[in-house]
Amino acid sequence: MKKLDYYFKELGLSKTKEGILFLSGVFASLGLAVGIFFWKGMGVMMLIPAVVLILFIYVFGMRYPRGIRKRDEEDLEEFVRLFTFFGIYIANGHNVFHALESILPFSSSRMKARLEGLLNSIENDKTVTPFIDFSSRFPDMKVREVMVAIYAMVDEGEGGVYIAQFQHIFGKLSDDRHALAKAKRIEALQNLSFLPLAGSGIAMMMLVVALMEIMGSLMYVI
Repeated sequence: MKKLDYYFKELGLSKTKEGILFLSGVFASLGLAVGIFFWKGMGVMMLIPAVVLILFIYVFGMRYPRGIRKRDEEDLEEFVRLFTFFGIYIANGHNVFHALESILPFSSSRMKARLEGLLNSIENDKTVTPFIDFSSRFPDMKVREVMVAIYAMVDEGEGGVYIAQFQHIFGKLSDDRHALAKAKRIEALQNLSFLPLAGSGIAMMMLVVALMEIMGSLMYVI
């Protein structure tokens, strides 16, 4: 239950709506079972609603961790995009605080709230803690390295050495994200080739169910 509460909070989901959606799927499966029972009676066809219900529960439950992963991926992509602009502002002579303020208009509402929280924390806490706290919301540890490098520019001064350090660390993160995005595109294209096979598999399953139903009817007649 705590795990579900975590998912609801992180994804901004309503418990009531999720409960209604889940019960709707369960009742739809039960309705299918009742319909098949009155149409064909107890038989092999009754496996269909059972399989549908199992698949529904599995897909419904997997929505939450998949949603978290999708959100984290989107946040990482946005981080790379925003801090590319941040690096440009720094290279043009802006200080860290102003550079962070300058990327706010380009941020999503979720990222904007995090950045504003970071800016407020920086004003009250001159240690590395606000930067570490900000990075903790991202699954990639390279974000933490980037934020520590940004803190070094604040703490030690925004000289060329610290700018170069930030650019080097951020460049590795950016390259990794671009490489991952390319790999995902290739994988998606490769997966398309399996669609005809999946369709054939479903057709074969339907054929097997139909044959078993026919055989059952024949045995009943005999």
